[in-house]
Amino acid sequence: MHSDSIPLPSVLPGRDYIIDHISTERPSSDNYKGYGIFPGSRIRLLFSSPFSNPSAYEIMGTVIALRNEDSSNIFVTPVHC
Repeated sequence: MHSDSIPLPSVLPGRDYIIDHISTERPSSDNYKGYGIFPGSRIRLLFSSPFSNPSAYEIMGTVIALRNEDSSNIFVTPVHC
């Protein structure tokens, strides 16, 4: 776990991030693996809905929508090019 990790809803659109860890406070955290959401995966915010909930993310070549209450359990670090 990195000290500079941030919750997924705080990321900037169009930038790449690496999933650092997933909080296990919610039982649904095991369901993320089926979408390619696990530590080490690259993820990018594509856009948010008009009220910022849900938001569309690209992960492993697939676009998925996540609600803030779900994505706030996912912590990422920026990819430095």
